[in-house]
Amino acid sequence: MGSKHSFWQALIIAMIIFWTGIMLGIMFENSRTSKLEDFYKSSESKIFDIQLAGNLLLNTPEFDCTIALDENIKFADRIYEEAKTLEKYDASNKITEDIIKLHGRYDLLRTMLWINTIEFQKKCPSETNILVYLYEYDKPSINTQAKQIAISKVTLDLKKKYGDKIILIPIAYDTGVGSLNLLRAKYQIDEFPIVIINQKQKITSLITMEEMEKYLEK
Repeated sequence: MGSKHSFWQALIIAMIIFWTGIMLGIMFENSRTSKLEDFYKSSESKIFDIQLAGNLLLNTPEFDCTIALDENIKFADRIYEEAKTLEKYDASNKITEDIIKLHGRYDLLRTMLWINTIEFQKKCPSETNILVYLYEYDKPSINTQAKQIAISKVTLDLKKKYGDKIILIPIAYDTGVGSLNLLRAKYQIDEFPIVIINQKQKITSLITMEEMEKYLEK
């Protein structure tokens, strides 16, 4: 009788521990998603603000290129800093389907920034360079990860060296952004990871910062 009682006690305790673990896991996942949602909303308001400002400026006869380019650079820098924060968040957490979908929304914002910057560049030719870094997000191989880390470091070093003369936009190509797929088709981009400089030069191999900066407009 005593052994049966001990068995049921152990079973009940095991079930409590099991379901507590399940509930904690759900709460943790919901907390992560909620944080990313808040992060996204902050970025979303900024990108739509700069897009609206850009549309107004582009359609204004007295268009001030200096102001427009300055605001676009500031915004691009904010987006890049947020991208680095998001990468750290991804690195410390399990990548789930929900996280991929949320990341895709960030990639949509960055794609909008790329399109917006191209329009500014057409309206106001300048020495500012657009560096778009397309990388694999969902389940990259170990070799791909190593290559992406190296390329990311080179682009970051370039950004640090040239500051406002470079707009650096990292975008994951595999999170389902339709508008990005259209840009990929337009510029014939089918190999990854890749760095696109001013929609002209496409770099897919590992090269040094000194080699990459030869393609910049200075």
